[in-house]
Amino acid sequence: MAFCLLSVSAITWVQAQNPIDQSRLDPGSDKVQAFRQQLRDSLPRPQGYVNDYEDIYSDREEAVLDSLIRAFENKTTIQIVVITFDTTMTTRDSLDALTSYIGNAWGVGQKGKNNGVAIGISRGYRRITIRNGNGIEQILTNEETKQIIDTAFIPGFRASRYFEGTYNGLLELMRILEQRNEWDDRKPATMNLRYEDG
Repeated sequence: MAFCLLSVSAITWVQAQNPIDQSRLDPGSDKVQAFRQQLRDSLPRPQGYVNDYEDIYSDREEAVLDSLIRAFENKTTIQIVVITFDTTMTTRDSLDALTSYIGNAWGVGQKGKNNGVAIGISRGYRRITIRNGNGIEQILTNEETKQIIDTAFIPGFRASRYFEGTYNGLLELMRILEQRNEWDDRKPATMNLRYEDG
């Protein structure tokens, strides 16, 4: 499964009411840099559609999100993965690239359709990125992706309700993708006709 991508929409959300104490972490330390490189060199295998490395969801919440995404894929063939990252896994500026890298390495999206979506979330950096495969770019623009982030994901995140923000964001993303995917499937095939003078 190929994940050819490259549509990006990333945003930083406002400081939450209970900020994470990152004073104990030195993101530039040699140990953290070595850990990040090791992560890239030997990625863990996906544990479903939701891979919560930052531990922002309860087990029950993770199961709900995973079930929601699985049902959506069964209905549409569009594959979505949610990956949460703590600050030891990536830098603020590398969140987009790591999300794309993992989406590609895991093969998110169906070969030939490139219909994958990788969502990277970092509570520690207060960032989210949505990386759309080339097939998704045909039916969802970068601006529309950014609007989904701003209106559906971010309100929950601002209130430190990460499950709620993710759930609402996924519902809105899926609603739009399902509508557009159905419309795309009904379009007549383009015919290549040659006109000859005669």
